[in-house]
Amino acid sequence: MEKFLKRKNEVQSYRRSIVSLTGDAKCALKASYLVARRVAQSKKAFTIAEELVLPAAVDMCREMIDEAAAKKLKTIPLSNDIVSHCIADMASDIEQQLLGRIRKSPFFSLQLDELTDVTNVSLLLVFVRYRWDSSLQEDILFCGELPTRATAEECFRCMDNYFTENGLDWQNCVGVRCLILRDGCHWHGTDHVQLLYHSEVRWLSRGLVKEVFELRKEVFSFLTDRKSPLAHHYTNATFIAKLAYLSDIFSLLNQLNISLQGRNSNIFFVADKVQAFQRKLSLWSKRAHEERLDMFPLLSDILESSPQVKISHSVSQHLSQLAEKFAEYFPEDPREGHMWVVDPFSVYPTENDVALPSHLESQLLEVSTDSTLKGQWGKLDLGSVWIVVSKEYPLLALRAVKVLPFTTTYLCESGFSTVATTKTKACSRLRASLEATLRVSLSPIPPRLDLIMSKRQAQVSH
Repeated sequence: MEKFLKRKNEVQSYRRSIVSLTGDAKCALKASYLVARRVAQSKKAFTIAEELVLPAAVDMCREMIDEAAAKKLKTIPLSNDIVSHCIADMASDIEQQLLGRIRKSPFFSLQLDELTDVTNVSLLLVFVRYRWDSSLQEDILFCGELPTRATAEECFRCMDNYFTENGLDWQNCVGVRCLILRDGCHWHGTDHVQLLYHSEVRWLSRGLVKEVFELRKEVFSFLTDRKSPLAHHYTNATFIAKLAYLSDIFSLLNQLNISLQGRNSNIFFVADKVQAFQRKLSLWSKRAHEERLDMFPLLSDILESSPQVKISHSVSQHLSQLAEKFAEYFPEDPREGHMWVVDPFSVYPTENDVALPSHLESQLLEVSTDSTLKGQWGKLDLGSVWIVVSKEYPLLALRAVKVLPFTTTYLCESGFSTVATTKTKACSRLRASLEATLRVSLSPIPPRLDLIMSKRQAQVSH
């Protein structure tokens, strides 16, 4: 009961400080928002502000300045409830800024995925890429709950409801990247639906195979102690050589995986990386057939100490099969007919297939001879440079930007990582919604704190 009354008094004090918003009270309130934002970005429980951040700040202030300054810090309201209110306020402001930007953007693309969190709630996470000023921006659009057995229709309904409620137009959506909606992404005329990269579970490429290899002696002892029939494998030189090869190949796959991720990725960058890896697979298969395995360092070390082991044929065969799987997964080159987007100065409609209607081919010819524009090319990312082009050739630029939607589900996977960290069973009772915490944590848009406080003051005073 005492704890409840204490929290109630803190919230009432918080509201009184909003009404006054003068002098020290205003500074203390703004400090609450600043700390709350950092708490959200750190993905920690809200209680850390009051239990750790404030006491630590008071200690440092007392030692570095004086007791009076330390006492001043103690006036900053940082209870769990107040941090929740601050995060909710900032999330609302950030969302309103984002929606305003998207409505002004002539186009946007989406990236979405679905997962079930630790509390068995099915979540739909949606990111958006849109034009703002002279560049393309990426941000979290929303995170919504779905029925436990989510379907493509339910996911689309969730998105459509959000669009309707917030005045967003599907006609401006030029691309969708998703996993769960691969069969439904053609809705509303979106052009780019092929998922270029996604993996549900990448535990093999996260280094666990390498860990098993490096701990093979410990694994052998463990299995032997438990009289496991698997123990004898770890005394077999051929098995150890194959385990070393798997460690090497999954490390290489993991390097490819990492290289594909990141913000502002585009279809050309991803296709270049994938094509390079496919060519490496062919080269490695040829080398393995010739019994040259130096490209696999762990395997090479094992073979050096166990020259009687012969697995070159198996490795060559596996690499060939892996190359075939890559070819099946990437049957078409997405760059074909679109290289003019990367370099309009070396692609000529009369000589190359540019996949453009006649009136845009004419505009492309004009762009290709623009020496001023050529001087700017390469100094900006592709999205930004085509926004520059849009001032004179809006239709050609729009066609180019349609080729530059999301190519991976990197942002969604990063977002779900944040969900896993934020919405643990221990933190699931946090009062601010998960979506508010995610928005403050992930959005690059800064909250307008002075505006937030002035609005809150007006609401409370009435």
